[in-house]
This record gives sequence, C-alpha cells and structure tokens, in this order.
Amino acid sequence: MPNVPDTPVEPQSGLTLDDKTRPCGLPADEANGLFQPLNSLSNLALAVSGGADSLALLVLFSEWRQRTGWRGQAEVLTVDHGLRAESAEEVLAVQQHADERGLACSILHWHGPRPLRNIQAAARDARYRLMADRMRRTGAQALLVAHHLGDQAETFLDRLTRGSGISGLSAMAADEPNGPEGLRLIRPFLGIPRERLEATLVERGLHWASDPSNGDAKYKRTRLRRILELLEQEGLSAEKIAATAGRLRSAREAIDAAVEVAFRSGVEEHGAGPLRLSLAAYRDLSQEVRLRLLVRMIARVSGQRVRPRLTKLSALDQGLTDGRTARHTLSGALFETGENWLWCWKEPGRTPPETLASVCGEGIWDERYRYRARGDVEPGGMPAGLMLGPLCASPLQRGDVDWPEGWPKDAFACSPVFWTAEDHVFRHGASVDLTGGETGLEAVMDLVRLPFGHKSVSNYVDEGDGEADI
Repeated sequence: MPNVPDTPVEPQSGLTLDDKTRPCGLPADEANGLFQPLNSLSNLALAVSGGADSLALLVLFSEWRQRTGWRGQAEVLTVDHGLRAESAEEVLAVQQHADERGLACSILHWHGPRPLRNIQAAARDARYRLMADRMRRTGAQALLVAHHLGDQAETFLDRLTRGSGISGLSAMAADEPNGPEGLRLIRPFLGIPRERLEATLVERGLHWASDPSNGDAKYKRTRLRRILELLEQEGLSAEKIAATAGRLRSAREAIDAAVEVAFRSGVEEHGAGPLRLSLAAYRDLSQEVRLRLLVRMIARVSGQRVRPRLTKLSALDQGLTDGRTARHTLSGALFETGENWLWCWKEPGRTPPETLASVCGEGIWDERYRYRARGDVEPGGMPAGLMLGPLCASPLQRGDVDWPEGWPKDAFACSPVFWTAEDHVFRHGASVDLTGGETGLEAVMDLVRLPFGHKSVSNYVDEGDGEADI
C-alpha cells in the first residue's frame, strides 16, 4: 500500500490496449483463482489507499464478488494520514469507488504527534493499528492487502541489507495469520507484477493516485527499486527473488516444525506457569532449533510476543550450553540451568503481574490465565473480596507452600494465587499447592492456562539495523 498517495494521474500517453509491449491486465479466470481462497471467509476488510495496486484490489474483488455470488460482508478501509492537504480529497475518491461498487467504506484518521524520523514506518504502523481497531468492531476475519511481486522482491532486498536470516529473507506470505496488530493478512497479488495491476485499471479507463515518495531517493524503498532494476538487467528478476524467498519460507517452516516437535515432546509445563526440559536434550538440538525454542519458551512464560535481538539470544544460548550452572534473563523471562535441567519462568522484575481485586465473573489475568466463576454458583457463594495476583505479591509465607519437587522455588514467583483482604489464601489446582489456607476454590472458580496463541514465534524476532534476525 502506498503511504501518502498524490493527486490522481492520467494513464501514460501513447499506450494502447493492443500495444504488445504493454502487460495485459488480469482476466476474470485468473482473478477467480486469486480470490478463490476467500470463499471460506464471510467477513473481510480491504486496505485501499487509492494507488494503482490497492485500487486494482478494490475493483477486481468487487467484480469477483458479483461474478461468483460471494455473499459475505466486505468493507473498504482507507486512512487519511493528514500528512498533506490533498489527503482528505484522496480518501473521498476511494470512498466514491467503493460506493459505485456497492461496498461499504470507512475513512480512518491518524491523530496524534508525528515522528521527525521514519515517517513512512510510523504511518504504516498507524495504518495497521487503525484498521485493526475497526476490524475488531466489525468482526472482520482478515485484511486484504495489495502487496505484489515487486513488493516481495523489495522486501527481500531490504531485509538482506539488514543482515536478516532465514525468517526475514522468507519475506511475505500470501496468507499470514499473525501479521501486524495480530491481523490475518491475505495478499492475493503477491505473485502479480505491478504493471499488470496498472494495466487492469487502464483497460477499465480508471485513474489512480500516485505516491510522490516513490521517486524520492531519500526513502530506502525508492533506492531498492532502482537497485532491482539494475539486478534485472543482470538476470536477477523479481520473479527469481520471489522464488528464492519462497524456498527460504519452506525451509523456515521445516525448522518451525522441528521447534514444535521439540517443544511438545521435550518441554514440561507446570500448571502454575514455569517450564523445564532436559538440559542434555536441549544441547542435542541444532542451534537454529535451540534459538527458536528459546523464543517460544519466553513467549509462553511471559504471555507476550517477544522480539529479542539475535546477539542477545545467541549469548543466552551460549550461556545455557557452556556446562556451567547459572541464571540468565532475557525479554522478561528467567532461565536457570542445573545439573540435569533447564528451567524457564516469568521474571517478576520491578513490576510484578497485577493483582485483581474483587474477582468475579470471568476475565484474563496477566495474558496467561483465564478465570471464570462457575455458572451454578450463587452470588453469595464466592468468597468476599476475592483477589487474584502473583505469589510474590500475596500474603502467603514461603513456609506455607508445599514446593513442587524438581522445580526452583523462585520459578513460582509469578504463579497465580487467590486470597482475600483478610489474608485467607486459597488452594487451586492451577496454582502452587498450598499447605495452609482455606479449602480449594475449584468448586466455585475455574482457572485455566491460556493456550499458546502464536503459530510461529520466530516470525517476530527483531531484524534491527546492523543486527541479524533468525
């Protein structure tokens, strides 16, 4: 998606539809194949800026919907970044295109301070954030974006300049389940050259908005686009780069599958939160798998997506495999090695998990646990002033805990505990076993560990400048 489209431009003069040197647009049967995966969805959003790529998405999707009788809901989302005076007029043009084709359209506005540097990245982040907020309100299942073959090649080159590893170089997926803001992104045009999308509009006599930054050499994307033109002269085309990215994605998926097997078969999870696995088994894994396994363990104990730098992640791996018993911290997780075990748990840090007061009904605690009052429990059946918080913030004394064997005591500092304002502490099967306190809460309150929600954590390892991702 272009960031800040300029005023509409006329199609290039001197080109006719029978000009054999000009790429042809997408015919109906080809468009049908590109949009066919959408048949399993019933509520979609389309990201449209008014540039050629996204306008082609709007037009071709609308034609496909009418041609095939797709009965789902669809809404066009367009963002007024407010960076130029013309932006308001441009989003209105998008709304008009949507109205003419019977598609709902929402204009979203970016408010708040603007950064002095990396304005394109900030605009992109704001765009996804605004669209994600709108989609949560409408229940949209996925966001269609118009990334095309050239975008794929430029992304590959951009990440190559950053020293990215296999995750970064595998570039974009046609169907990405965990994209920015947790969105599912669907990219129907990822194998289509930009020129064919423009030809699709020319064939219909449609004009589009141009992005003035596309020709500005101060932007990295513009410089990469010029490099790509030179590479094509040497035989390295966008198609070949995309094919390489596809093979790297297949290799990354194979590694991720190995990580999944290692996690499922080797990592033991205590109901109260910490993890452990055999230190010998960890050291027997390949380094690639070990690094990704560490990221997955951090995400699991913290309940958060994590983006550790490769340099720090590699240093952690080195510390865990050098044969010495020690403790290490990274991204909110604490690792400890013993003679035979590797443990991992959430680090309390300076700000331990919050304590919820007057717990009732249902909700999420610390992004790791779901609590829910039993439906058959009378309102008066719940303990008065019930609180839910971490063990380290509870009134429980260490001597009152029947510490699980084979686990460090500190591993349970962020484990969930129920108590009341009168310091009555309650047992619960999903927490540490308590020797003192009242009877168990299982009869009135369910507390369950949330399932692991990130399909491929390695996708989110940072690619920052000067440092490789994995």
